Amino acid sequence: MKKNITFLFSFFTAKGIVFLVPILLADILSERDFGALEYALAGVGMLINAIINLGVTGAYPYFILRKKNYAIKNGFNLHPIWLLIFLIFNQILFFGFNLYSLEFFMAINVSYIIANQQYFSTKLKSHENIFKAVFLDAGLYFLLFVFVIGHYSKLISPSINNISFGVLLYAITFAIFGLIKIIKTEKNNIFNHYIKILKFSFHILVSSSFLFFLAVCGRILTKHFFGYEATGIYGFYFRLAVIVVMIHQIISVRYFKDIYTLKPQKLDTYFSYFYVFIFTLSIIIYFILPYIMPYVSEYFSETYEENKIIFFVIFCKMTMWIGSALNSNIVDREGLAKMNNWYFLGVFLFSFLVLYLLKNNITLLSLTFIIYTIFFITNITQIITLRKNNIYFKKSLYAISSIYVLSIFILYLIK
Repeated sequence: MKKNITFLFSFFTAKGIVFLVPILLADILSERDFGALEYALAGVGMLINAIINLGVTGAYPYFILRKKNYAIKNGFNLHPIWLLIFLIFNQILFFGFNLYSLEFFMAINVSYIIANQQYFSTKLKSHENIFKAVFLDAGLYFLLFVFVIGHYSKLISPSINNISFGVLLYAITFAIFGLIKIIKTEKNNIFNHYIKILKFSFHILVSSSFLFFLAVCGRILTKHFFGYEATGIYGFYFRLAVIVVMIHQIISVRYFKDIYTLKPQKLDTYFSYFYVFIFTLSIIIYFILPYIMPYVSEYFSETYEENKIIFFVIFCKMTMWIGSALNSNIVDREGLAKMNNWYFLGVFLFSFLVLYLLKNNITLLSLTFIIYTIFFITNITQIITLRKNNIYFKKSLYAISSIYVLSIFILYLIK
């Protein structure tokens, strides 16, 4: 009981910071700067993280929890060194050759930090060191919280330049930690072990990159079609909707090991009930927030009326996002990422074709709905992949499909 209370306290403290900081920064930064921060922090930064992490975060629970291959553990300690090489390369290209903008430079540094956070957090969760994992996951937002405090105390100006410098300093702390870790690691067969890990994780790299792209493409595509200000609007309402994802994170962190060890039939039942609960909660919160947020955020008051339908679709998307994340854990644990990647490739090509055909007439609302639909299709492909290996998630399929149809009906009523 005491352990659960400690976990919940640490979780809500950390995730409270993650939730509130972007909302506060929306009022502190200019519209362009906030859009640029969202683009770097939760757009390009998240996407590049998925690529440079090479799927290793998904490989760790597979080898250690599923296969119980403890001999390979030292190979994982080489991973932070690869990430460090990537960080150094970014500094050379920016400071030595000035090849890209400050926003993109910061996005790459952010991707390095997130990659480290996810890697070390996954290791901690696999060994049930949940308290540390929760705070590590929120590390970047604790840094941004310093800028919020600095603004209100008039000690720090939270400009993009200053935030970028803070991000770089935080990245250096991970670099130092990674070097200390490799120095203390047993080196026997370490390179062979890391290569074996990468051979498996390559397929997870492809699938995780696709899922990360789905999660962040709203900001990236909004920037492409409409600019930084629209990116800020999309990012702001996305942040508000993410409040329901915190419940998923409580479950996935607290029961991380169980997700990789319980029987599929039990997980299917739990997942289906969870989807219905999250969707219902999303609808309730969507209708409650307009009565609360004007007292908290001026930015909300200025933008809500024009963007409330977009906000609704984003809220609905959260259930599909959670579904894809949970399904991905099962696909990875069963070693089916390679099979699932062919479906993901088809979804990606279809999505690209739709966006290309609609590029001249696309609006922020239609873009948001397209992404929502792609998330729904992604869930279906994951369930089909599991079914081909005689793993049936029928209840989850019915729940996800019903939620999608019901959301369209509600959208028709409120539009």
